[in-house]
Amino acid sequence: MTMTATSVNRIRRPIRAQQQAQRPEGIPVLPAVDVNLGSVTFFTPSGHHLYWSAEPAELVNSLAQAVRPAQWIPEIGTLVVTVAQTGLRAGRRLGFRLAAH
Repeated sequence: MTMTATSVNRIRRPIRAQQQAQRPEGIPVLPAVDVNLGSVTFFTPSGHHLYWSAEPAELVNSLAQAVRPAQWIPEIGTLVVTVAQTGLRAGRRLGFRLAAH
């Protein structure tokens, strides 16, 4: 009786795909922005959050052009807004760093 060993080659994903796989998941939120004070407030399953943005006007403009709900990524303190972009089916993700208020 003869045994044959077979090896299986694993397909390596490109580095970009690995980075995307490691991207933290966001929590969908509906932020309210005070352009004059720069305050940003929203609710998540863990409760009410109040932050400050250095770019409130840009954030409001991005939210007005958003193609999907904004995502709060608490691990990096960033609100991500996805806007339409020619040539990018998934849109362009814009990140706004928020500071504790």
